[in-house]
Amino acid sequence: DHVLVLDDLPLAVDAASLRVAGAGTGQLTIGSVDARQQRATERPDPAAIRRLEVLRDERLSLDDRIAAERVRKRAAEALVAPTTLAGGERGLNVGEARQALAAALEETLAADRAIREAEQRQRGLDREIAEAEAGVRAQPPRRLEARVTVEAQAAFKGELTLSYAVRGARWTPVYDARLSTAGAKPVLELVRRAEIRQQTGEDWSDIALTVSTARVARGGSVPVLPSLIIRYQEPERALGGAPRSSAMPAPAAPAARMRQEDQATALAGRVAEAEAVVDMGGFQASFAIPGRTTIPSGDSARALRIGTSAIEPQLVSRVVPSLDTTAFLEARFKHAEDVPLMPGRVSLYRDGVFAGRAALSAATREDEVKLGFGPDDLVRVEHHVVRRTDGSAGIITSSKTEEQEFRIVLRNGAQAPRRLVVEDRIPVTEVQDIVVEALSGMTAPTARDADGRRGIVAWSFDLAPGATRDIRHGWRLRWPSERRIQPVQGRM
Repeated sequence: DHVLVLDDLPLAVDAASLRVAGAGTGQLTIGSVDARQQRATERPDPAAIRRLEVLRDERLSLDDRIAAERVRKRAAEALVAPTTLAGGERGLNVGEARQALAAALEETLAADRAIREAEQRQRGLDREIAEAEAGVRAQPPRRLEARVTVEAQAAFKGELTLSYAVRGARWTPVYDARLSTAGAKPVLELVRRAEIRQQTGEDWSDIALTVSTARVARGGSVPVLPSLIIRYQEPERALGGAPRSSAMPAPAAPAARMRQEDQATALAGRVAEAEAVVDMGGFQASFAIPGRTTIPSGDSARALRIGTSAIEPQLVSRVVPSLDTTAFLEARFKHAEDVPLMPGRVSLYRDGVFAGRAALSAATREDEVKLGFGPDDLVRVEHHVVRRTDGSAGIITSSKTEEQEFRIVLRNGAQAPRRLVVEDRIPVTEVQDIVVEALSGMTAPTARDADGRRGIVAWSFDLAPGATRDIRHGWRLRWPSERRIQPVQGRM
C-alpha cells in the first residue's frame, strides 16, 4: 500500500466531493480518500509573511529619510550661525545676510515638512505592522491536505486526476442590449456574459471554464408542503380558571381577530417570499467559455462573453400619463432560442448611447421579453383633468358618488409612425356595496386588466407622423352614504 499526499488544496474544498480517477499501465487500486486541515504551525501563509516584511522594510526606509532630513536641517542652521555671518575679513553685508537667512529658512521648513510626513506615515505603518503580526500569530489553517491510499501489485506508470467541488465560487448572468434604429427595421443585439467571482483561496490559472444553470444550493428535491389545519380558537382562561371570554367578553374578540390577521399576514408573507425565488429547475444549460481563462481568487469579478443574438424587436412607445407624461421606448420580442434567458442585470444602449441599466427576468422559449430604452422625446403627451366631483345620489341620499374624468392628448412628432401603448386605471372593489362604472362617451380601451393587473386599462394604436390622438377616460364610484371608502394602492 502507498499513500499519496496532496498538501496544497484550498480550504474551501468540500471534502465529501473528493474523487480520484486515472489511467496508466498496470493495475492500481484506489482505496480511501481522506482530507484534513493542515495545522497552522506547519505552513505559515507566505503572502502574510511577505506583506509583513514589506511593511517593516518601508518603515526602516522612513527612518533613513528622517535622519537625512535632520542632517539637512542642521546644515541649513549652520548657514546662519553667527560665526558664518561674521566670517572673513569683513563678514557678510546686509543683502548677503538676508539671502542666507531666506535660504536657511526655506531649507528648514522643507526639512520639517518632510520629517512630519514621514513620521505620520510611520504611525500608520506601525498600526498595519501590528495587525499583520497579530494575523500571523493567530493564523488559522489555510490549506487542506488530501491523502489517497492506493495499492499496486506491480509497477504502475500513469496519471491520476483529483477532482473536487469548492465553496465560494459563483457566476451571475449579465447582458448588453444594443438597440439600433438607424435602418429600415430595428435591430436588437443581445450579448450574454457570465460575471464570475471566486473566493476559494486558489487562483484559477489558464483553465477551461464551463458555467451551468444548475443550482446546487437549491437541493435536488421539492420542498414538503405541510398541511394547513383550521380550528375554532379556544377561549383563553383567566387566572381563576374560568374562560377569559366570560370574564372579559369585550376585548377577547378584537384580540383574537388581530392574532388571526397577524398569522394570516405572516403566512402570506412566507408564501410570497418563496414564490418570489425564480425556479429554473425545469431546464439546465451549460456554457463552455472559449479559450483558456484565468480568474484570481478575491473580491474582483470578471465578465466573460458567452454569446450574441440578433433580434428584430417590436418597438413601442409606452406612457402612463397619470404618473408621468413622458413616453418611454420599449423593445418587445419573443425569446426564440432553446437556451433560456437567466435573470440578471442588463446594460441598455440606444443607437450607441448608454441608456441605463435594468433587470432582465427569466424567459424560456416563446416567452415575451420587454426592455425599456429610455424616454421617447418625439412623442408629446398631455394629461388634463376634465372634472372631479363628489356628491350624493337618490331621493333620500342613500348613497354617495364620486366622478373623475380625464383627457389624454398624444402627438407623434417623429418622421415615422409610432406604435403607442397608453395605460391608466379604473378603481377595483372587493365590496359588494361599492359600485364602479365607466362614464358614458369614454374611449373604449383595447385591453382590460392588462398584463394580469386588476383595474389597469390600456389603449394600443399606431400614430402616423404629425398625427394627434385624444383619449377620454373616466369612472364613477357609488357607495352607501353611511360608510367611508379608503383607496388602497398596489394590490393586484
